[in-house]
Amino acid sequence: MHKKLRHIASLIAVVGFLTIAYGSDDEKTTEIAISSETPSLKVSAIKLYADYEANGVAADEKYKDKVLQVTGKITAIDRDIMDKIYVTLKGNQYFGDVQCFFAEDHIQTAMKLSKGQKITVKGQCNGKMMNVLLKGCIIE
Repeated sequence: MHKKLRHIASLIAVVGFLTIAYGSDDEKTTEIAISSETPSLKVSAIKLYADYEANGVAADEKYKDKVLQVTGKITAIDRDIMDKIYVTLKGNQYFGDVQCFFAEDHIQTAMKLSKGQKITVKGQCNGKMMNVLLKGCIIE
């Protein structure tokens, strides 16, 4: 039951994100723009998600539009309905994770990942829509 709710919540998050992101920069453009930046903050995926759950306004002020280094355990490796590669990192037991979007040239890296694997990702925080969203990600 919980797994089914989680999948539904993830689908809603992806659809919502796509509605907002339609026509915005692609992942490679964001990745290039942030590639030379040092992350503003280093945070675990669980803490990042918890901060957004506790107070979305405060979390946006702290994280949104900033380059973050996020560490967590992989819960999914897949493509969204726009065929973008993403990896989710465990954020909450039932409803939300940190969803990290990658440019297409990271396909070989994504193919080698496994659920449960711990990774560190650098990306730009795009706020929360069910999941906390990171754009232009690279695995560090």
